[in-house]
Amino acid sequence: MLENPEKPGNLALIIKRVMTKLLKLPGVIVEDSKQTEETLILSVRIEKKTAACPRCGEISHRVHQNKSHLVRDLPMGDREVILKVNRRRFKCEKCQKPLFERNFGFCRRKKTFYL
Repeated sequence: MLENPEKPGNLALIIKRVMTKLLKLPGVIVEDSKQTEETLILSVRIEKKTAACPRCGEISHRVHQNKSHLVRDLPMGDREVILKVNRRRFKCEKCQKPLFERNFGFCRRKKTFYL
């Protein structure tokens, strides 16, 4: 069944699907996009809602914290691409490891620099 692209909701859904396919990042879904003349900002979410504890390997569903991070991606044409990623921090219920983040696989862990 073909969707009617003239309906605003359908057009937005089609754009999200196209942008998700263009990214070619398994398990990453584009939720929203904003653009300027020089920049394209894609708000993305990770499809998987769990993470494995790095200490004991237990799968955790318990989200402790959500934080948005900006990740620079390769440009599309002449536009800089920024991914706005929601990083979920989990708490392991088995070993009580306080916090750990899900590894996305497409970006490095956040670096902290001290003076």
